Amino acid sequence: MKNKSEPNDGYLAVRTIIELTKSYDMLEDVLGRHFARFGLSQPKFNALIQLRQAGERGLALSELGERMLVSRANITGLIDRLERDSLVFREADPRDRRIFRAKLTTKATNLLEDILPIHTVFTREAMSGLSPDEKNLLIELLQKLRRGMKNI
Repeated sequence: MKNKSEPNDGYLAVRTIIELTKSYDMLEDVLGRHFARFGLSQPKFNALIQLRQAGERGLALSELGERMLVSRANITGLIDRLERDSLVFREADPRDRRIFRAKLTTKATNLLEDILPIHTVFTREAMSGLSPDEKNLLIELLQKLRRGMKNI
């Protein structure tokens, strides 16, 4: 293994960031086109998936924001847009009327039932350039990278 102080490490660090950025940008573009076919954006899809996983109880807006790693203002705007699309509704929490919970509508549940099989095929196709071993290795490397960046 090369020492971090070697001149080549600086070049490789920059090159790695460039390649990660290009890959992320391309993934965002591909996912954007994929979700647009269903009238969704990636954040809308992610919110619907989080609410689906939460079940009938739904999620407090603050909890949904935490799960999606977005600010309170962003989650409010996202829920506003999903409400306009008749995909979610807000309901006061019966234990604390100050808290509003987001819940899926029947329309959203049906939409997800239609999308998820197609999305599964899509994700397999999007990652088809990698073997299962390479996918596992990439996951491990990305996790290691994130752990290392926590110290910055």
